[in-house]
Amino acid sequence: MRNVFLFDLDSTLLQMNQDLFLHDYFKLIYIRSKNLGYDDNFMKAFQYAAYNILSNDGSMTNEEHFWKTIAKYGYNIDKLKSEFDDFYNNEFKSIEKIVDKNSVPNDVIKYLKSKGYTIILATNPLFPRVATYERMRWAGLDKNDFLDITTYENCHYSKPRKAYFIELLNKHSINPNDCIMVGNDLDDDFSDLPEGIEKLLITDYLINKNNKEITMKSFTLNEFLEYIKNNY
Repeated sequence: MRNVFLFDLDSTLLQMNQDLFLHDYFKLIYIRSKNLGYDDNFMKAFQYAAYNILSNDGSMTNEEHFWKTIAKYGYNIDKLKSEFDDFYNNEFKSIEKIVDKNSVPNDVIKYLKSKGYTIILATNPLFPRVATYERMRWAGLDKNDFLDITTYENCHYSKPRKAYFIELLNKHSINPNDCIMVGNDLDDDFSDLPEGIEKLLITDYLINKNNKEITMKSFTLNEFLEYIKNNY
C-alpha cells in the first residue's frame, strides 16, 4: 500500500505562475542589491549561484554550494547572509500578491493527514528555509503537517536528479514503492524519479518545457482533492 505522498510546492500546492514568480523575485533582489550599493555584477553572480546549485555533486549542502559560489566573486558572505535574511523577512513577502489563493491546497494536505498518510514537501531545495516557509504560508499550509520540508540547508542535491529523491527517501528509510509524487513539472518532478514511485500530475500551472507526451494521471488541484477523497 502506498502511504507516503511527496508534494511539490511551487505551482502545485502553491497556485501561481512560476515564470511570474521568478520575474518578481529577481526584480526584488535587483532592487535590494542596488539599495545596498552593489553594481550589476552582483545580479550576475547571484543568478549564476542560484542556478549553479543544480550542479551540486553532494559533497556539501546546497546552501554551502550557493554561498561558496557567491564567495568566488569576492563578496562578503557574512554581510550578505544577514542582508538576505532581512530580504526574505520583508520584501520577499510582497510576491504573495501573484498567488491564486484558495483553501484547496490545505484541504488536500489536511485530508491526507487525517487518513494517516505520511506527507513530505518535496519542493526543489534552491531556497533557504525562511523563503520556503513563507511560500508555504502563501499556500495556506502548516509546516507541522509535513514529515520533512526540503530546503537548501538540508539537501545536497536538487530536482530533477534522482539523487535528490534518493537522499530524501533514505533519510526517512522510505521505500520508493510506498510513494506517490505529486507535481506540475514534467521534467523537474518526474523525469528522473527512482523506480517504483507513482506519478500524479497537477495541471493548473503545468510546466512541460520539452512538450512531452503526458501518460500519467492528470488533475487540476480541485479534481485532485476529489480524487483522493474517493480513493484514499
